[in-house]
Amino acid sequence: MTDRKLHSGIDYSLSILQEKRQPTLVFWLGFRPLTLDELHQLVPKLSSDELRAELARLQNLRIANPVKDTENCYSLTEDGSDFRQLLISLSVWGKQQMNDNEDKSSPLVVEPEADAKLSELVKYSELLREYINYDE
Repeated sequence: MTDRKLHSGIDYSLSILQEKRQPTLVFWLGFRPLTLDELHQLVPKLSSDELRAELARLQNLRIANPVKDTENCYSLTEDGSDFRQLLISLSVWGKQQMNDNEDKSSPLVVEPEADAKLSELVKYSELLREYINYDE
């Protein structure tokens, strides 16, 4: 998160949303608990060190759980889950507005099933880029 002075709750929220990779990690961490290797496959442009640093930032913000579960997976805190719902709503609303402004119809987007294979989630990442800008 930037060192700029924050004046409101919106400023604080936007400072997280404007970080290059955090919104995408919030999306995936709230989808289901994931290992470091799985997260790396879903956000492949991050090195392992960068991924660990981003996870530490989210943990410091109390968005990601500070400890991994018994399966060695990362997940969101309750506040992180609330933030994820807002992130998804804002992303869908924004994409619909963009499409409306360009006289395009917005397709119905549905999240994959929680037990989807990792290969399916990697494919879903392509669609996710249209809603949550990251590392591009």
